[in-house]
Amino acid sequence: MVESRAFGAHFDSVDDVIHWGHNVVFGGAVANLLNQSGVTARLLAGPAMVEELAQVAAIPADKMARMLDFMLANEMLERDEAGAYVSTHRLGVMHEAAAFFPITHITNACATQLLPALQQGQTPFAARFGAPVFEYYRAHPAAAADFGRYMGLMTRRVERFLLGQHRFHPFATVADIGGSMGDLLLAVLGEYPGTRGVLFDRPDVVELARPGVAAAPLADRVELVGGSFFDAVPAADLYLLKQILHDWDDAECREILRCIRAAMNPGARVAVIDHVLDDVPTANESQATDIAMMLWDTGRERKLAEFVALFAACGFAIDRVTPNPSGHSVLELVPA
Repeated sequence: MVESRAFGAHFDSVDDVIHWGHNVVFGGAVANLLNQSGVTARLLAGPAMVEELAQVAAIPADKMARMLDFMLANEMLERDEAGAYVSTHRLGVMHEAAAFFPITHITNACATQLLPALQQGQTPFAARFGAPVFEYYRAHPAAAADFGRYMGLMTRRVERFLLGQHRFHPFATVADIGGSMGDLLLAVLGEYPGTRGVLFDRPDVVELARPGVAAAPLADRVELVGGSFFDAVPAADLYLLKQILHDWDDAECREILRCIRAAMNPGARVAVIDHVLDDVPTANESQATDIAMMLWDTGRERKLAEFVALFAACGFAIDRVTPNPSGHSVLELVPA
């Protein structure tokens, strides 16, 4: 038998495809329910019987038992001698990734519109939800908060790589452009004592971020500024652009980069933190996220040569690249 690999899974038959699809779609639904209801947190605190877990979620015990069986089958739970459910390491990982699951529901809803939306020149997100993604979030604060938590999750993944693998040149002020809830900015300030930071995002996002930033130990080193990165950005010595350029097409990216180019202090640098597509397509996160951008917005992931051309058009050159084979790479720019 010749083994083939597709979508990150081994497919040798229709049965393999269906089994994989069931686990992804239905498993995501179960994970989201257990995380949101508090069941996951309760299990991480210690063993529990099905009746107690059903009460935590306020759902019938027989339905809870069926979901727990699914988790047992996927080695996220075990049972002890008394019949109580016991968490495994995998359950802890699922809980850490809790912010991911609500976003997959939105992505799946967009996916139902992929063909007709592309045929009609729309983004699937706008076709499904009636407005472009950022306009929709301005009108739906609860959904925007979910998205902010998701971006925080993605930031924590980036932090481990960025702080461990890519050291910045000395700087006094760092501006996180489109910095969402401020997670990355606070992490960078913690790593570089004596520096100050500016969290820059849309005014509605800044207001969502304000309570969390105010409660942080480094709050006195952060200035929050609302605005549009298509119009103007604050002056700084280092700019962070994490998962920003992939949201926009090339013309829109040039507007963002030119605003930064006009505002930056002498000797300033720009750290673009984004996926970099392989020259030969590879079944990895970058390639999958490129399709996600097609579903959500007008943006895309880019190959290194495409980044080089985009930056050159705005007066930037890449000084160094720190590649990340498991996620977002860092491309550090200087004025050309």
